[in-house]
Amino acid sequence: MLISDELNRSNPPRNDVFISYAQKDKPVADAICAKLESRNIKCWIAPRDVPPGSDFPDSIVKAIEQCRIVVLIFSSHANNSPHVIRELTNAVNKGRNIVPFRIEDIQPSRSMEYLIGVRHWLDAVTPPLENHFDELAGTIENILAQSRETSVCSACKTPFSPNAKFCDACGAPVSSTSALESSPVVPSPVVQKTVQPVSIPKPVPPKEPSPRSIFSQKRRVLVGTGMLIVVLIALYLIIPMIASPSQSPTSSQNERGGGLLFPNSSDTMTVDYRSQNTRINTATLTTAPTQVLPKGNELYLEVEKNSITAEINVKFGGGPGQGFVKDNQVILTRSDGTVTQGKLNFDQQLSEITLQGTRGTDRLQVIVILESGAIYTIMDKLIPYRSRA
Repeated sequence: MLISDELNRSNPPRNDVFISYAQKDKPVADAICAKLESRNIKCWIAPRDVPPGSDFPDSIVKAIEQCRIVVLIFSSHANNSPHVIRELTNAVNKGRNIVPFRIEDIQPSRSMEYLIGVRHWLDAVTPPLENHFDELAGTIENILAQSRETSVCSACKTPFSPNAKFCDACGAPVSSTSALESSPVVPSPVVQKTVQPVSIPKPVPPKEPSPRSIFSQKRRVLVGTGMLIVVLIALYLIIPMIASPSQSPTSSQNERGGGLLFPNSSDTMTVDYRSQNTRINTATLTTAPTQVLPKGNELYLEVEKNSITAEINVKFGGGPGQGFVKDNQVILTRSDGTVTQGKLNFDQQLSEITLQGTRGTDRLQVIVILESGAIYTIMDKLIPYRSRA
């Protein structure tokens, strides 16, 4: 008779689960205990279930003897706790099922690996921790259901006790086939299949092309390539003529705009925006929200519109962000819908740019790219005629 079987008879299980944990993991242990007991799983946990005035180590040993499963809350604290090691050693010696519930992604110590290294782990390292409680409860319910199943002795037909190695009535050893004797196995019917012969067609060798067909094919390839080259040359010559906006010889680089970051402007300098007869306010202009630069990267700008020529001057007045700007674009959308743009030099204080506006209300945008790659629209406002921003 094995010692563990004798203990099972003298100390029948009174609880389903013994919870083993380090003192610093008590909040997790209490939460797991509450979850298991909400699903009618009887738990023993210290110090709650230690009888008043009783010896603490003696109560621990009795609780392990009278449970079916030991749930280990595995963490860095439990990994280095001698009390947890003693509890697991006692559980292994008594043949109890140990379910490690890992709440930290750490490697077990040698002593811990010796006791639970071959067992199935339940990982709960991904937050939130509460989402893993149901999986733990389901695992324990399955183990309890299996341990409560009874099998029948093949010699005397007496049901075996849980975890028994020998029959209580006749002493016959428990075999893996005893529990199956009451349910005969019905052999599966044998289905005979008739295999029909399959004829495999012989491969047909590919027909070699004649020299004349090869010459015709090469000629078609050459003709097609030549036509493609002609079309590409024509597109190369025609597209710039269509896409390039007409500009006067006096247009400045700022007026032409362009750059790597933003598209070319649609500015048309043939219009004399200084004339009072020029059409204004023919397009609907709407501003968009601007962004605030990070602290330490502020930039100070001044904008002024000439009350006679309608020219808009944008001046960089310095700031902590000087030198942190990788690229920028100043975009002016006139009241008639045309666009002109240019750039400021944020490496140089008092850098300025002048764009031709209208005698109506124009829209001015200033966009910067920092060295970090972040893009900010630091100004987007409407500039009316004869006003200073």
